[in-house]
Amino acid sequence: MIKQQCDIVHIHNLSQFIPVIRALNPGIKIALHMHCEWLTQLDHKILEKRLSKVDLVIGTSKYITEGIRQRFPKFAERCQPVFNGVNLDRFMNLYVRHNQQNGSKNNSAKRLLYVGRVSPEKGSHVLLEAFKKVLQRCPETKLDLVGPVGALPYDYLVGLSDDSKVAELASFYGDESWTGYVRRYLSELNDHFGADLASQVSFTGSLPQSKLVNYYQQADIFVFPSVCHEAFGMPIVEAMVAGLPVIATQAGAFPEIVEDGKTGLLVERSNADALADAILQLLSDQELRTSMGQAGHQRAVELFSFEKVVDDLLNQYKTIL
Repeated sequence: MIKQQCDIVHIHNLSQFIPVIRALNPGIKIALHMHCEWLTQLDHKILEKRLSKVDLVIGTSKYITEGIRQRFPKFAERCQPVFNGVNLDRFMNLYVRHNQQNGSKNNSAKRLLYVGRVSPEKGSHVLLEAFKKVLQRCPETKLDLVGPVGALPYDYLVGLSDDSKVAELASFYGDESWTGYVRRYLSELNDHFGADLASQVSFTGSLPQSKLVNYYQQADIFVFPSVCHEAFGMPIVEAMVAGLPVIATQAGAFPEIVEDGKTGLLVERSNADALADAILQLLSDQELRTSMGQAGHQRAVELFSFEKVVDDLLNQYKTIL
């Protein structure tokens, strides 16, 4: 960095590098970019010392930024939000196709889509329990869960959080493992609804982007019922660009992304009944699905394009140079 005469060092999440970089580069500007809640969860004294050597702290949402400001008020003015960006080109064609298919898909079986790690902190169990209730009213509905199945290590999230709803997830780390729950759920679904309906739940595992776009195209509603407070929500933004109405939880950064009642619906965390009701509401109203999908697309284009993120980041850089 000294030889290259860099003006700014941009560090993602790992604040432990700050003292070393500052010691070797006394005059350089340092930006710490947080994509998680570590600054509000780990040792206050150590982090305060590191933050004293930083010129700019960026959070991926106002939720992250405000949490840091509240814990470290002396550095509040250094903390600024910059949203993550999405590749609009990758999903723009899907938006056009969704609008073209709205009429032809009116009488077809509807598909729900979840994209992300299939794990308890993401609320996957809440979605699965809600889907049982949906099948009782709309037995033709299908659910696709795209992503690897597996819980985060206990100390990564549940062990750090003081949130009561996150603490409830500890049950998945005891005698009944997360994979054990998933197997039991599928068995119970088969016993209660029969093999045909049970097969309407699909676990795809991880998929490359080239195949993932097909799932966004086939879906009617995107659901992301995270139990933890997410720092952002990239799959939600991708779904919005594709023109899908979104159902998410009232947690973390989601209210900054999803406009409740306009681009989607926000429900209480860990509430399978509320989630099922929201899904059924959108399943029964194509006009609402269409209007929310269009409004979400417009919001995503305006706020979450790479171009917008670059402009916001450059503006923040200018404040410290």
